Amino acid sequence: MDEAMQSGMVEFYEATAEPLTRQCVSTAFAMVGGVRSGTSVLDVAAGPGGLSVAAAEAGARVRATDLSPAMVARLSQRLGPYANCTAQVMDGQALDVQDGAFDAVFSMFGVVNLPDWRQGLRELARATRAGGHGCISTWTDPRGVGPVPILVEALRTTFPEVALFPPDGEGVTLLRSPAVLQTAMGAVGFEDVEVREVEVIWTGPSLEAFVADRDRLYGFMPGYAALTPADRDRLAPALRRAAQNRGPDGSVRVVSTALVAAGRRVPLCAGGDSPLGL
Repeated sequence: MDEAMQSGMVEFYEATAEPLTRQCVSTAFAMVGGVRSGTSVLDVAAGPGGLSVAAAEAGARVRATDLSPAMVARLSQRLGPYANCTAQVMDGQALDVQDGAFDAVFSMFGVVNLPDWRQGLRELARATRAGGHGCISTWTDPRGVGPVPILVEALRTTFPEVALFPPDGEGVTLLRSPAVLQTAMGAVGFEDVEVREVEVIWTGPSLEAFVADRDRLYGFMPGYAALTPADRDRLAPALRRAAQNRGPDGSVRVVSTALVAAGRRVPLCAGGDSPLGL
């Protein structure tokens, strides 16, 4: 992906996805006992920084990481006004941080997508001090978030042969179960793991504006991006019908469910295999 595409992806994510993921931040902060002045926070796979900025606004000392240099450049801009807050390119499967360096370690919708999500969880635990907290989140159905289900329905009726996304990775598939998510957190060294459901609401523009704005909303989604301009025009009536079903009053609204899991860090005990091979 060239520089212009990377920049466009950052802008798209910040405008479209962050308003959804940020709806989980207050729950995440509450589940770790609060984030306040002086709290040391590590945000892994932070994207453009929804959680990082919220933590910085609360007075925390934030280290935000992401594998994408374009995301980190945007993180650096947004964290610039806050003292003791930095952003760095880093692989969530091999964090360049000291053991037990942070009071609270977060990965909102990030670690679950790593190729080796088990190693990502172990790294989160390693970075968390004893008595500190780790917190991650995921979607119960990533195909049902924001404007995505409208596109899924429209493609199914108009171009059933088009695959919107590649298959979900193992982490996304397994950890959408609250019980498995809780077990996975416990297996890497978190105790008293709690999993909460958070209702996330996406409200689009008016029906007419939604259809007119379809290229901006879906332009970075592989299945839609592969369509020709003529095929996108063919898809427009199906998008209208699918959106209308979700907002009969003229608005467009989608409700989805996120899972937020948090636990307190304890030293790992020797011996024993976890049921997930962690």
